[in-house]
Amino acid sequence: MRKTLALLGVLLCAAALSNAEVRLPSVLGDNMVLQRDSEVNLWGWAKPRKSVRIKTSWNRKRYRVRADADGKWLVKVVTSAAGGPYTITFSDGKKTRLENILLGEVWICSGQSNMEMPVQGFLGQPCLHAAETMRDARNYPDIRLFTVARDSTGTPKDDCQGEWLLSTPKTVGAFSAVGYYFGRCLNQYLDVPIGLITTNWGGTN
Repeated sequence: MRKTLALLGVLLCAAALSNAEVRLPSVLGDNMVLQRDSEVNLWGWAKPRKSVRIKTSWNRKRYRVRADADGKWLVKVVTSAAGGPYTITFSDGKKTRLENILLGEVWICSGQSNMEMPVQGFLGQPCLHAAETMRDARNYPDIRLFTVARDSTGTPKDDCQGEWLLSTPKTVGAFSAVGYYFGRCLNQYLDVPIGLITTNWGGTN
């Protein structure tokens, strides 16, 4: 019986690997912004030594990269002028497609409580004009928001928790106030999509 269960487990694992899709870090996802007129990294995981094919819709270019012995892969792709929405397709035999991607300016907003304070404010510490800012958030569809979840670790990590969100009354309230007002100002003056990645933790070293 034990041998039968062990064999079944091996077969299930083999089946899972044979049907495995390309896996991407959370910061590469639907609704993201990539830096315009640049060369950016795309990376992720696949079956070891497996060939991964990538297609970017803004220039219809195709790329090919082979995963290493640990299944990790990385490729540099060329971006064009600001615009969108675009798609990126990844395939190692089974397709993964990212949608609603914009090309524009990408900024990392990092700090402690001064950067962490959200548009809606902290308890007993409101932000000026917060209600109006959240109400008008849908007027800025080219602003995209990514919040890196808190995770204390002494070593670098390959991934984090988070997702790209659109600028809406529901999402803006919990986002960094300094980061959002900065991004909104850039969006108004440059007239290009803005991607904001906020990573902060008040009171930390």
